[in-house]
Amino acid sequence: LFTMCVPIPRPSPASPPVASLLLAQTAPVFTLDMFVVLGLIAVVLVLFITEVIPIDMTALGVIVAVVLLEPWTGVGPTDGVAGFASPATITVLAMFVLSEGVRRTGVLRRIGNWIVDWAKGSFYKQYGALVGLSGTTAGVINNTPVVAMMIPMAINIARKTKMSPSKLLMPISFASMLGGMLTVIGTSTSILASDVSARLLNHPFSM
Repeated sequence: LFTMCVPIPRPSPASPPVASLLLAQTAPVFTLDMFVVLGLIAVVLVLFITEVIPIDMTALGVIVAVVLLEPWTGVGPTDGVAGFASPATITVLAMFVLSEGVRRTGVLRRIGNWIVDWAKGSFYKQYGALVGLSGTTAGVINNTPVVAMMIPMAINIARKTKMSPSKLLMPISFASMLGGMLTVIGTSTSILASDVSARLLNHPFSM
């Protein structure tokens, strides 16, 4: 009875449907700046995968290319080199210097020889010693230089015990990633996140 008394308004045939209006409002508008940045990312990915140019040279070339394409990327020279002054970058570099100093002392070779003598050919003892050493060390030193230090020692142990190095290298990598979660300096990602939190929220992460 109510529907018979009160007319129900109906959309006019000329009015566009609601779905079309929503699509028109949410559809992204691609600009030349977007295409330049996406093209630069695609080129960098190809260079990283193929390694036609050394990875470090590619990384430095990206910084130069982004700065040179400032009208489209919006990144000037000051912003392009600002990352080198970041505490996260300096901390990771310091950890690499520390790990190289430890490697040159010959301590790692002695530790590797001790593990071989202690394990006496037991794979599980070697496995446990290397995983425990890399996991605990990664919590104090950044996990990336820890893996760089442990690789020569693991290969030396595998050569002496006549086993495949991959059986030791993969566990070392995963153990160092897990150990790096113990402290802020354990992973580069945590250091970077702490730096961003300090700049935006004025509250860095604790150790």
